[in-house]
Amino acid sequence: MREIEAEETYGRKLTVDACQVCQGLWFDGTELLQLSARSTLDVFRSMARAPAPAPPLAAKMLCPRCQAPLVDSADVQRGTRFHFSRCPKGHGRFLTFFQFLRAKNFVRTLSPTELAELRKHIRQINCSNCGAAVDVERGSICAYCRTPVSVVDPAQLEKTVRALEETDARRQAIDPTLPIRLLEERLRTERAFSATDSSWLLTLTSGDRTVDLVQAGVRALKAILEK
Repeated sequence: MREIEAEETYGRKLTVDACQVCQGLWFDGTELLQLSARSTLDVFRSMARAPAPAPPLAAKMLCPRCQAPLVDSADVQRGTRFHFSRCPKGHGRFLTFFQFLRAKNFVRTLSPTELAELRKHIRQINCSNCGAAVDVERGSICAYCRTPVSVVDPAQLEKTVRALEETDARRQAIDPTLPIRLLEERLRTERAFSATDSSWLLTLTSGDRTVDLVQAGVRALKAILEK
């Protein structure tokens, strides 16, 4: 794993360990909860460059600090449930990039209306968590890891990025150009996702017979943040 330099909410430095191969993240102690808004976006940018899809994780993983077997766990943040593997001795927790996106409110589950729209145009997608094929005509949950079909929603995307930017700006010195920068960011996002209603799903799936909705959304967000 390589190290991503980051900072806590109150300005202290921390290091996030990341693997570009399995797209996994290790947070010591409570670092996941302490990650600042700017560092959340920095981690996203770094992990968005990883190749996709990621290979399957090992059935048994060990804590890198004490070698104890990690325990499967779940938590809820901002109403979104996410899964992780934690050290039973409290040394830290391991998340896939997909679960990190859920924990930080970038990803949501598709609504019944959006699932119906998706089924009109595509039969099979890849699970964003484990990469397995999901037949959307038969169901909306991965048969292997039980993860529901999820997507990086443009409206949710705009809301989350704006909230992170505003939080980071409040923590630093007041920037008189912040309202203008936030407006510019919003306009760029709206232009990138200019389709209305649930038809924006087609922009993610057009031309692909099998697609990972979250990976498609990640590519779109990465392009927006790089401009």
